[in-house]
Amino acid sequence: MATINGRAKRYDGLPIDYVLLFAWKTGKCLGKSIPGAAGNWSFDYNTNLIVGITYVADGCEPITHGPYEFVLNK
Repeated sequence: MATINGRAKRYDGLPIDYVLLFAWKTGKCLGKSIPGAAGNWSFDYNTNLIVGITYVADGCEPITHGPYEFVLNK
């Protein structure tokens, strides 16, 4: 198993509401992570992934990045 880590804060320094991770080629939702007070978030995975990551915060437009490729090290 491996982990994707990130940090996401709003323009005013508060953490965003949540992070959505989705399969880039199909759009299928892979999971959601809710950041802590410092904006740190993580997502555990157990297979190779090509993902998009969307950051969502109340009062802000969603921001999507990707595609990112994550390969398990065996």
